[in-house]
Amino acid sequence: MKLYSICALLLAATIYIQTALADTPAGQADAATVKVTLLGTGGPEMSWNRQSMATLIQAGGEAYLFDSGRGVMQRLYETRTNPVNVRKIFYTHLHNDHIEGLPNLWMASWFLLGRTTPYDIWGPTGTQAMISGMQQMYQFDIQHRANAFNDPEALKIKVHEITGESVVYSNSTTRITAFPVEHHDGNPAYGYSFEHAGKRVVLSGDTTYHPNLVKYGDHADVIIQNIIAMSPEFEHKPEMQAVLAKLTTIRQAAKIFNATRPGLAVYSHIVKKGMSGSAGDKLLIARTRAESYLGPLLVGEDRTVIKLTDKIEVLPPADITELPDMDKKAKYAE
Repeated sequence: MKLYSICALLLAATIYIQTALADTPAGQADAATVKVTLLGTGGPEMSWNRQSMATLIQAGGEAYLFDSGRGVMQRLYETRTNPVNVRKIFYTHLHNDHIEGLPNLWMASWFLLGRTTPYDIWGPTGTQAMISGMQQMYQFDIQHRANAFNDPEALKIKVHEITGESVVYSNSTTRITAFPVEHHDGNPAYGYSFEHAGKRVVLSGDTTYHPNLVKYGDHADVIIQNIIAMSPEFEHKPEMQAVLAKLTTIRQAAKIFNATRPGLAVYSHIVKKGMSGSAGDKLLIARTRAESYLGPLLVGEDRTVIKLTDKIEVLPPADITELPDMDKKAKYAE
């Protein structure tokens, strides 16, 4: 998607990046639309506005979830996305802050909301053992919640373990490629390239700088990039050196963005020790600009939506005041 003009670029604001694509009929445009929802944009830290890592991509009538960190079920509800429709899940690696929302999503979408379709889950070596452990942990629920209204067949999970750079999923309009990255104590770790109808979204996963980020990120429409930054009081502490070494620093991120020139660069899995709140977010922007990346940049916030049509449109989190409860199966909906 070639950049034509930028109407606005503001943190937590609406961004329209016009492109050179021709107008398409409404039906075709809908089929070609890629919708990215930042469900969780934090790391393992506690934050008032960021849950742990989870990114939902919707395209071609399908929903694809990348990681399922703390709070993913709540964020799906808050973004008006029925968790029943999430049946394909891709893991970048198996650190707890990327997987700990899965049990709630798996179980509650079944007995509470009426999911009837099993899961397909992709992830690195070790994913099958993780899933088997979860199923064992929830044996009581599996045995006692299954009844005439809750078919236990829906709790089945087909695991696809990834062992290297490869196309891990494809259909007639969508292709997902996994590529290795470097996350030290989180290895094996992967990033993903999501392609649909000529649009491309790249998710770095948790990693330090890696050549694959440039290879797959080259002129992507959107790069969702992990980031780490620290205040001076933290960045020199011995304990923090290993943390800095396994995630992407601001200098590394700027290098990646300048090499790839994405339509929009997005920070997610935001780790900012000693840089709390909106002031810390502004520091991320300022430090990135100081490293000479001047292109489109967004510091992700939970529930932000990025829509790719013939432009890139960023919608800030919607108001959830008095949002109706999600408390019943679809067959009981009025």
